[in-house]
Amino acid sequence: MDVIKREERKKNKNEDIGFRVAFRTKSAIEIMDDGFKWRKYGKKKVKNSPHPRNYYRCASRGCFVKKRVERDSTDASFVITTYDGTHNHQSPCVLYYNQTPLLVPTGWTLQASHDPS
Repeated sequence: MDVIKREERKKNKNEDIGFRVAFRTKSAIEIMDDGFKWRKYGKKKVKNSPHPRNYYRCASRGCFVKKRVERDSTDASFVITTYDGTHNHQSPCVLYYNQTPLLVPTGWTLQASHDPS
């Protein structure tokens, strides 16, 4: 996975609207689990690419982070995921160990360990 772009974005000189971060990841699937819940709100054909771009919003109430997902136009084995903004809440899949947040993908199942002694 490569971070291909990270920039601070401002609507005007007084209003900060967060960060934009883009990742380029080699993947056979387009939607990768990042620990957050997303709601798809659009799809658009991309100029000079046979692959569409999908648009998502964070499903948490009051969070305005958006995500764009598209195949790389030069190498379709890569997915480019771009995040706009900063979440105002924890991931629903965060566990804590010694007060340190640990991200757990939603596909994992956690089970209590049993001590045989």
